Amino acid sequence: MAGYSRFLVQETLIVLCLLLSSTPAATSVDSSTLNRSCIADERAALLSVKASLLDPNNYLSSWQGEDCCSWKGVRCSAKTGHVVKLNLRGMNSEKIGGEISYSLVNLQQLRYLDLSYNDFFGVQIPEFLGSMSSLRYLNLSYTLLYGRIPPQLGNLTKLIYLDLRCWYFYNPRYNLPFSVDLGWLSQLSSLKHLDMSYVNLTTAVDWVHEINRLPTLKELNLKDSGLRITVPSLRQFNLTALDVLDISFNSFDTSIAPNWFWNATSLTVLNLQSCYFYGPIPNEVGKMTSLEQVSFQKNNLMATMIPPSFKNLCNLTLLDLESSNTTGDITELMEGLPNCRWNKLQILDLSLNNISGELPNQLGTLSNLIYLALSGNSLTGKIPSWVWDLRKLILLELRGNKISGVVNEDHLNSLADLELLGLGSTQLQIKIRPDWIPPFKVQAVLLESLQLGPEFPSWLKSQTSIKILGMANTSINAIPDWFWVVFSKADILDLRYNQISGTLPATLEFMAAYTLLLSNNRFSGAIPKFPRNISYIDISSNSLSGTLPSDFQVPQLTGLFLNNNSISGTIPFWLCSLEKLLVLDLSTNMLTGEVPNCQEDSYPYKNNLVTVNLNNNNLSGEFPSAFRNFPDVIFLDLSYNKFSGKLPVWIWEKMPILALLRLRSNRFYGHIPSELAMSKELQFLDLAYNKLSGSIPHSIVNLSAMARNSGYSEILQRSIAGLFGAHLYNSMFYLISFRETVSVFTKGQQLEFSSQLRYMVFLDLSCNNLTGEIPQDIGALIVLKAFNLSWNQLSGEIPVSIGQLKELESLDLSNNGLSGEIPSSMSALTYLSTMNLSYNHLSGKIPTGNQFETFNASVYMGNIGLCGRPLTGSCPGNSSSQDTHGNHLDLGHISLYLAMIIGFVLNLWVVFCVMLFKTSWRIAYFRFVDELYDKIYVTVAVRFAIWKRKYGIRS
Repeated sequence: MAGYSRFLVQETLIVLCLLLSSTPAATSVDSSTLNRSCIADERAALLSVKASLLDPNNYLSSWQGEDCCSWKGVRCSAKTGHVVKLNLRGMNSEKIGGEISYSLVNLQQLRYLDLSYNDFFGVQIPEFLGSMSSLRYLNLSYTLLYGRIPPQLGNLTKLIYLDLRCWYFYNPRYNLPFSVDLGWLSQLSSLKHLDMSYVNLTTAVDWVHEINRLPTLKELNLKDSGLRITVPSLRQFNLTALDVLDISFNSFDTSIAPNWFWNATSLTVLNLQSCYFYGPIPNEVGKMTSLEQVSFQKNNLMATMIPPSFKNLCNLTLLDLESSNTTGDITELMEGLPNCRWNKLQILDLSLNNISGELPNQLGTLSNLIYLALSGNSLTGKIPSWVWDLRKLILLELRGNKISGVVNEDHLNSLADLELLGLGSTQLQIKIRPDWIPPFKVQAVLLESLQLGPEFPSWLKSQTSIKILGMANTSINAIPDWFWVVFSKADILDLRYNQISGTLPATLEFMAAYTLLLSNNRFSGAIPKFPRNISYIDISSNSLSGTLPSDFQVPQLTGLFLNNNSISGTIPFWLCSLEKLLVLDLSTNMLTGEVPNCQEDSYPYKNNLVTVNLNNNNLSGEFPSAFRNFPDVIFLDLSYNKFSGKLPVWIWEKMPILALLRLRSNRFYGHIPSELAMSKELQFLDLAYNKLSGSIPHSIVNLSAMARNSGYSEILQRSIAGLFGAHLYNSMFYLISFRETVSVFTKGQQLEFSSQLRYMVFLDLSCNNLTGEIPQDIGALIVLKAFNLSWNQLSGEIPVSIGQLKELESLDLSNNGLSGEIPSSMSALTYLSTMNLSYNHLSGKIPTGNQFETFNASVYMGNIGLCGRPLTGSCPGNSSSQDTHGNHLDLGHISLYLAMIIGFVLNLWVVFCVMLFKTSWRIAYFRFVDELYDKIYVTVAVRFAIWKRKYGIRS
């Protein structure tokens, strides 16, 4: 946020005050100090520290000679000559690593130690730091140190500033620093600044009470630390000096009121973003529910009053409740904001919540607002006039609401300081004169999903300072020539989902953009050279043609999306030289040839590719050997091409964290390597429509990502969930996220999976030449959701263990040579919505119950030995009167049927003989038959006539 820049100033002031207050002589070295060498023991200690470090960029090249006080990063006391400050903060490429030497403890007068922004990857936080009792300032942030934070740090009783922040990113080889509890903090009675953001504190249950023992604490940052528990109140609130509180991105999942932090009336910054609180924020004591009052009194027996209302936080300048599940009416909520004579609130972020209603008509005490973010709620009505009267406003974010009405140039004329205008995804109508010249120079305009077209808004021609332009889905069909000149310095250009036609300019190379989003338009022509500093390109789903540029000088590129175009030719060798490339999607084009072989001697680069999608092209050759050099690949899709050859064993060795592999519809042959079980993350494997032969390797049941109770591959979740989520300008007012999409045939239909792909555990080996039996232990893959072995030559019985696949939703074993009965254990598959067992040699009774009651006869077609529902007829032994299939009649039944036949014949002959020899009997018999016929005919004729009259039927 804009207000966070003040933190840097705060930190600098703290450091200056620290050095001036602790020892007046501990500032910069005077001339007398420069003329003499430092203390010999301390110089030796520093040289020992240097010897243990890795310094590839000669950051410590000045560490030589007798006078260590003049070395880079070293400061001595002008009075005593002792080393009092050691600043080895990493800067850009000037980073150090290796080990942290125990010799540091010999610097007993050291008051300031900064090792931040360095690369101590694989090194634990040293316990001996707790012996450096003179330390006032300790900064170990962003150092890649790991392991338990030593509780010995609690011995640093003079510590004023402690920063243990760490990088937040997922790497299976890197464990975040952690602390079992925060009891060791209680001894740091002088601590004013504490930052443990991203440190793993999931087991720190009593953290609030431990923090409450630090009466001098002014700034507390525990962002995204895995905290789960908070308390409604404290018996004695000691944090009376607390100025900044940031506990954002922790999942508390409790009511936001009452809560202990509402007592901190000294707060100027309160950041509760994404804390999963719920309910309305407190505004007045009288409006607290009885349940909240009882909860407070129960947990605070010594309290004599309800905690202070939100209105009493009069010093608050920043309030961030973004994504905090805050509910209620916007009018009531804003009436509950701090209401004091000296109201200082400048930054208010209530975006991405469940707030409804119309904005109040009165401004209240918010005249000092410079940042108003209400996006992503359910606000209705029109924008009140007081919003347009906030003359100090820098950011106005109202996107993603149901607000309506007209916005014209008269509304915007008073906002001379405006830097961000976010009105997109609303029901607003933007009606601004084309010749209007705005009074502001905005840096971000976010007007997506508004009806702005067909022409591009010409009033933006004067906004040459724009850094972010978001105008996706605005019905624009053309962009003027001046567009590429006016926005040549923009960082992000988003024109997705329009109908823009024409070609991309040749001058695109000279633009400053690092994110270019032009997908789902009608751009045609050749692909030009891209901006040199570009990081993210998405020009997918257009009509681009020609070949890929042979000269691709974009060293900062992390994401390239050119899928769904008509690009031809081969993939150039520049693919191997893009060191920072994470995602490559060239799918659904007309590319030919082989994937370039990135030999280490020709391209000695470290490739970081995570996602590669080349499906639906005409690429050929063997499995690309280039992937030997891509050890971080998670998502690999080579389906619908002409690749051939055997599947190499090194796939599982060189790509150890591969989670999704699609080789569908190629020409691979040979056996499936048993080494695939080496993969610990593989949860999506599609080898269908190839020429693979041999048996299914038994090792397939050892694919741990398909078998673990803990769920799905954490790596695939991270990748698909948002590999490119980016917070710009320290705010979430614009978010770019990567969402890879895969078309999967499952549940009897073709389905598209994007963000849901992380939950898809999929195994498809169909349409190959596989033989042998299905592995008996296949039930070990307990989280499998889709399983397809159809159109092979498999034999044997269906394993009984298949009933253990309780998550299974789709099963296809059709067109094989499977025999035996359908295991009754399969009736336990309650999630099974699609099944196909047709055209095998199965026999016996079909199981009943649960999902088997929903399948029709086509599921079992071609298995002549099967019986039972839903097939016609029943199985042998069910009923003698209905047994049409049985051929096993016992002797008793045969004797009974024979006696009946003989009796019928004898009786018929008796009657016949009597009638033959007695004429009068014959005449009487035939007369009786004639009379009976006449009676039946008359009755039927009368009934039929009545029926025709009743239903109006004419002859």
